Amino acid sequence: MTEETIYWDDLDIGAVFEGGRHVMETDRIKSFAAEFDPRPTHMDEAAASETLFGGLSASGAQTFAVWARLYWDITPDFATQAGAEMRKIRWLRPVRPGDVLSLRFEILAKRPVPMRPGYGFVEAKHQVLRADGRPVLELQGWIIMEMRSRS
Repeated sequence: MTEETIYWDDLDIGAVFEGGRHVMETDRIKSFAAEFDPRPTHMDEAAASETLFGGLSASGAQTFAVWARLYWDITPDFATQAGAEMRKIRWLRPVRPGDVLSLRFEILAKRPVPMRPGYGFVEAKHQVLRADGRPVLELQGWIIMEMRSRS
């Protein structure tokens, strides 16, 4: 780890982290869908216009994958060891070609890992946001982080 490493001990409940930038491109929406979720809503503009979404939209799985990328972009210096739990995952509105997404997350809780001295759990609420500030995905989850006292 480096001097800039952020450990479990360094995070305060209520701390907010924001950042990242990911542009949703039509060809990437379609290629992701072709491999993982080949529904017309994600692959064909004409067919998608006749669906509940009224136009081409990214797969929820792709939106979740973008969340993972944005999370990494914000936290490369976190002493994260692993994800422990994801819950309350909600897709709130369609993600469209041209949408620019970013991430905001807030630390909700912390506690030591009972069976692993030197490690702690951190709970956070995450929102993937469009450029207009409206969330497209929300989730809560726990990660396991290394404690500074371990180093």
